[in-house]
Amino acid sequence: MTYIPAPKIEESAAELWQRHSLAPGFDVEKLLDNLGLRLVWEPIDDEESGIILGQLIPGEKLVVLNEKHIEKLEHKQGRLRRFTVGHEIGHWLLHANLGRSGALALIENERTWCRDGSHDPLERQAEMFSAALLMPRDTLGAALPDLAWHGWSWVFGLCDKFLVNTTPMLIRLEGLGWMHRDEHDVPTAGPAPVPGQRTLFSS
Repeated sequence: MTYIPAPKIEESAAELWQRHSLAPGFDVEKLLDNLGLRLVWEPIDDEESGIILGQLIPGEKLVVLNEKHIEKLEHKQGRLRRFTVGHEIGHWLLHANLGRSGALALIENERTWCRDGSHDPLERQAEMFSAALLMPRDTLGAALPDLAWHGWSWVFGLCDKFLVNTTPMLIRLEGLGWMHRDEHDVPTAGPAPVPGQRTLFSS
């Protein structure tokens, strides 16, 4: 496979924000249109390894969302749908050209798959891209409170602003070193403290 460093993935997503003047909670379908990609809903059979949420057919410039999981994808303002579309945009920008040229063994029956919970490196890259696209570093950082924060309400507020589910928001904040879980598993500002180090919220 082709290794793509995290900063390159972040840069690719940030470029879309600048080029298309995106804002938190932006319309992902409109972005697809701007990229020359189409979106359709069709039933897709799941696999034993997990459910399939969507797929990209690069040769047709087509993103397909799995009609069998429409309730899951459309739940809470379509937050999982937005992340899945962002995932397929990641495949389109990061992998599709390499797959078509034969430089990367990506295309399976001329399409890529978005498998829920997949540990495939290419899937992880697409997930990283979707997180960077929906929750860009600079914009997310600007939305954080100036003072140290503690509790779920801050996370839920960010999820509502960026229209993403809780799990990807937690992963994003932790990955950027802006949040950790305290001893009670409550989100808390900043990276995890060194063992034995006291925090602002220590008793």
